[in-house]
Amino acid sequence: MKSQLPCPDCQTSISFDLNMLLSGTSFSCPCCNLRFNLAPCSKPQLTKAVEGFAELQHLNQQANAAASNQAMGG
Repeated sequence: MKSQLPCPDCQTSISFDLNMLLSGTSFSCPCCNLRFNLAPCSKPQLTKAVEGFAELQHLNQQANAAASNQAMGG
């Protein structure tokens, strides 16, 4: 899942992949080369948030499919 955040040093937008961040990959700012990664103590909390977001997306897709079927008389 692609995400972006501002560099804490120069505010340039940094693109990163949440799954790679969770796996321990470090990323760097394309402008100032500041490197960052996820602190090990933060991994459980971020993992839970990412899983919760994925579940919400899944539930939203199910609700949209059900609404579509109802609109079509199904």
